[in-house]
Amino acid sequence: MFNFEDAGNKGKKHQCFVCGLQYESLVLMNEHIKTEHDEGREYIVCPVCNYCIRCLKTHFKTKHPSRIMPTGHQTKVAVWFDYKTGKNGKSRRAKKPTFRSGEFVSKKNGKDLHYRSGMECEFYECLEADKDVESFFAEPFKVPYYHQGEWHDYVPDLRINFIDGSTEIWEIKPANQTHYEQNKAKWASMNNYASNYGWQFVVQTEVGLNKLKGKIKKQYQLLNE
Repeated sequence: MFNFEDAGNKGKKHQCFVCGLQYESLVLMNEHIKTEHDEGREYIVCPVCNYCIRCLKTHFKTKHPSRIMPTGHQTKVAVWFDYKTGKNGKSRRAKKPTFRSGEFVSKKNGKDLHYRSGMECEFYECLEADKDVESFFAEPFKVPYYHQGEWHDYVPDLRINFIDGSTEIWEIKPANQTHYEQNKAKWASMNNYASNYGWQFVVQTEVGLNKLKGKIKKQYQLLNE
C-alpha cells in the first residue's frame, strides 16, 4: 500500500476535507472519514491505496502516476467541500454540486418533491406518468443501520404506493456506487425493515430507469391506439 506519511509529513496536521476535523496522522483521518461520512457522496476510496479522496483522476496523477486509472469506478465525489480561514477560524463552503437538484411539482401527490440529482428527477417524472402508481413520497422515514462499529440512520429515496395495494421502497443510485460497503449495510437493514411490513425494497440504477421509461412508453402507446 502506498504510504503518504513517508513523504515528510511528520508533525503536519491532516484536515478532513468533509467536516474540517484535524488529525495527527493521515491514517487516523482516513479512518475518521470512512466511519463518519458518506461514501460516494462525500468521499471515494482509491482502489490502489485504499485512502479516501475526492477526485480519482487527480489522485492517480499525483500519487500513482505510473498506473493506469481503472474504469468502472466513480471518479469524483458528488459534493465537494472546501475550507477557508476567516476572522472566526475555518469556515465550510460547498462547491456547486455536479448534479441537478430542485423541486418536482407532482400533481399526483398534490405537493412538491425535492430531488438531489437529475436521475432522481427522471424517476419522479416516470412515476408521475406511470398508470400503476397511486402515489409516491420522497425520503419517507429513517432506518438505523450498523456500519464499522457504529449505528447510523439511513433515509431511502422513495416510498411508492401502487394501485394494486402493494408498496415498494426505492433507493436510486448510479450503478458505479452500488458496490460500496456502506451502501450494502444500509440496504441490508432497509430490506429487513421492508420485509417486516410486507414491502419490497428495490435499488434502482440506470437499468431500472430505462425499463421504467420503456413501460411508460408502452402505456402511452396503448392509450393512443
